Amino acid sequence: MKKTTLIFALALLAGSSAMAQQYETCAADANQLYYTTNAGWTQSEWYPIINIDPQNLTVEATGLAAHTGADGTATSSAFASGTFKTPVYNVDAQMNPVATNVLWPVQYYMACLAPNHYNSAYTKIVVNGATNWSAKGNTCYDNNNSIKQSPIWEKKGFIELSRQKATTEAPTTSLHGYIQLNDLPQVERVQFSFSSTGWKRGFKLDIKHNDGAWEPLQWEPSDIASGLAGFAEQGYGFEIMLNKQEDPASKISLRWRIWDGDSIHANVTKTDGSTYSTTMTPYAQRQVARIHQIKIFSGVVPTEAPSATTPVYLNNVTAHFNGAEIVLSQVADAIVYSADGRICFEGRTGRIAATALNKGIYVVKMTDEEGNISRSKIRL
Repeated sequence: MKKTTLIFALALLAGSSAMAQQYETCAADANQLYYTTNAGWTQSEWYPIINIDPQNLTVEATGLAAHTGADGTATSSAFASGTFKTPVYNVDAQMNPVATNVLWPVQYYMACLAPNHYNSAYTKIVVNGATNWSAKGNTCYDNNNSIKQSPIWEKKGFIELSRQKATTEAPTTSLHGYIQLNDLPQVERVQFSFSSTGWKRGFKLDIKHNDGAWEPLQWEPSDIASGLAGFAEQGYGFEIMLNKQEDPASKISLRWRIWDGDSIHANVTKTDGSTYSTTMTPYAQRQVARIHQIKIFSGVVPTEAPSATTPVYLNNVTAHFNGAEIVLSQVADAIVYSADGRICFEGRTGRIAATALNKGIYVVKMTDEEGNISRSKIRL
């Protein structure tokens, strides 16, 4: 909202704090990384600075590859990598979004555009007249469209992310697609919608605070059925509260990518503490993910955008500090070095206890199953 009305917004936000808590996701708690909801998007009293709607995009303006599938039930065989720019919005006197002259870079890797396709379930039932929700006859759980249609049920347009396996020629390169926004200021909330082309197919949304490490923000597992990404063809709408609208030092980066597994976090459908069965494998063919819309709300309207950079897929293991542990993105051979070069830990693991480490800077060297080496800098 406008600066002159911020005082009223603060009062309104205080009164609706209980509702906001309903949508809040805490990255420090692994069990809160996974949930699906079709509750819809709530209204924000802050500036809607970004609204990426694939229905309104063109191949010519974005450089995205054109989707080659006949309709929303088919996947594409063509993908591209690059950067396009999307307008930053302000609001008019009636609080309607108005595009400014500031253009924010959107990085994409192995992605394509389908501005006129609907989600797979809508295409099957409404467009093609099918009588079965799923082509394979799988049971539809309580997120299916006969009970609660998603917010994007009748909406056209999506950006599809490649699920292709890696090239075999050296150096091995992941062909899993993603969309990334960098250095968004004072983000209050993120709204986005996702679908896929089959039962039990998920996605990942990672977050980076300022110059920190990438961390999981919203992960939807695709290796289990009921209650999570149980029927992804219909699409899901998500809203995540970050509540950084009044922090002038906060800059948030977000990266939406395909589900490539997770053998680290506790499986929320289990009671024995066991993790998910699929291991993160960025080199193998995995699942299709489609992003139907992205909206970002902020406490300020940016007057300048960051410089656009060429996206490069980081397909190796990463690490971040979470509570009392150093958490790896997958099980790997790890060595933790102190700032003066001493080895503080060495072993094969996905989690490293940090309680015995002093505060300071550490480097985690990780080697995955393919022998690829990566390093992450961690501040405790």
